[in-house]
Amino acid sequence: MNLLQSLRHSGQSIWLDGFERSWVSSGQLQQSIEEDGLRGIRSNFDALNLAIQGHAYDRDFNTLAQQGMSRSARSDYEYLLVRDLQLAADRLKPVHAHTQGQDGYVQVDLPSDTLFEAETAITAAQRIWRSVGWSNLLLRIPATRLMMPVIEQLLKEGMNVNATLVFSLNVYNQVFDHYLRGLEKQIQLGKSGSNGVCFVSFAIDRLHMAINPLISHLETSFGMMQSRLLYEHYQSQRQRSLSKGAKPLRLVWDCTDIPPKFTWHYIQALTLPETVMLLSPSNFEMYRKVSLLPIRKIDGESDKQIITSETEILSDEQTEQLVDKEMARSLNAFQQLLNTIEHKRRH
Repeated sequence: MNLLQSLRHSGQSIWLDGFERSWVSSGQLQQSIEEDGLRGIRSNFDALNLAIQGHAYDRDFNTLAQQGMSRSARSDYEYLLVRDLQLAADRLKPVHAHTQGQDGYVQVDLPSDTLFEAETAITAAQRIWRSVGWSNLLLRIPATRLMMPVIEQLLKEGMNVNATLVFSLNVYNQVFDHYLRGLEKQIQLGKSGSNGVCFVSFAIDRLHMAINPLISHLETSFGMMQSRLLYEHYQSQRQRSLSKGAKPLRLVWDCTDIPPKFTWHYIQALTLPETVMLLSPSNFEMYRKVSLLPIRKIDGESDKQIITSETEILSDEQTEQLVDKEMARSLNAFQQLLNTIEHKRRH
């Protein structure tokens, strides 16, 4: 039994951040599902950009050109993306059915330039949702003030949402409230209130890079402390006010950009039932080769003492700076992807 299988037996799901067409067509995705217990994946701009820079999508570009379907870099992007999401969703559909909608999701970010206006974001989400047409699609929406109504609207329409860039308990509670309102509006429309699920991604990797240098002990890093505090809060209210058949929110520990030598400490501390661990491809490959190791969790009492003394490190201003930085990084990655596609179209 490798470490990934061990985490699954502990009640935690492992999702992979970053895949592209060849990973699906080569059988790697199916193998990881069957042998390692992989329960979800994410398409991101960087992984797709690297694959397109190579030759993984050359056949698609030839088809688009020969059939006169290539109109712009953005339209080509949508074509490639929808095909990828449909293929991956098909492979993960049995997981989705077996877990009764707890896992088996393919998640995707909206185009970054659609996230500056609520209506633009809603239109983009509706377009992707209809084009893919699979119920195990998961739309990633940043949990900013501007996007909170978007999260509510998409849930009202029965879409699946992953609220990302969450750094604090306060923002988690806001997402929870909008989730409840989305379900209530479903019921008001005569629906069951059980359509659409909501995940909350806690950005541990960004906290690790921004705040961890302020604290001397890795085992008590700020991201880890905040995660444990959030999990305690999550446990206390996960069933609150949910309509019959509705699924509780689920926490995603986003560890994608934490160096492998540090990721192990987070895995030890955050192997918690009913949560999701989102790993980078490099970490995923590393831990699928590691034999079962004992999981050592942080002692609850000492953890609480540290949390009490350190939780004010991250101010509202710092949180906004982190979110703005990530939004800018995402916009840059999306633009680079469109530039790569445009280059392919012309050559």
